[in-house]
Amino acid sequence: MKTATIRDLRNEFGKLSKWLEKGETVQIIKRGRPFARVIPEPKSRTFLGACPSPFPLPADIDDPVAAEWEALK
Repeated sequence: MKTATIRDLRNEFGKLSKWLEKGETVQIIKRGRPFARVIPEPKSRTFLGACPSPFPLPADIDDPVAAEWEALK
């Protein structure tokens, strides 16, 4: 965990934001004592593929289907 003072937070926020982008937690020190913690926001994942499927998908799931549609006649 990285530490920074209130002054660092105000004057060098660019450096602190780079730490957060890398996933570091930053503890803010005020008058020599821990004051707050800044934690990075969890990375968002798309819904599709976020969880393993309990049903295996066939390998040809994207292949065209050889069926005649009534609407196309």
